[in-house]
Amino acid sequence: MLKQLVVAAVLGLSAATAASAQDAPKSADDCFKMSMDLFKTADAQKLAEDKRGKVEELLEKMETHCDAKQFAEAAGVAKDVKAAIGAK
Repeated sequence: MLKQLVVAAVLGLSAATAASAQDAPKSADDCFKMSMDLFKTADAQKLAEDKRGKVEELLEKMETHCDAKQFAEAAGVAKDVKAAIGAK
């Protein structure tokens, strides 16, 4: 039983990692473009001040990952930004 749970957890983690890798930008330029697109989407929504601050913080974190060429991490932060602004 425990072995089945471990196998199921590993398979689930593998699927999640593969999905996020597909969404990850391929270059720093793509990464920064993704960040800018998210910024424009958030700006158009006229978010409350506290939510806007959180989004700006996340976008700064994302751009740090872009600079470091950590594209999978940047994509993960992009998902957090989308969740914060209610974008799909």
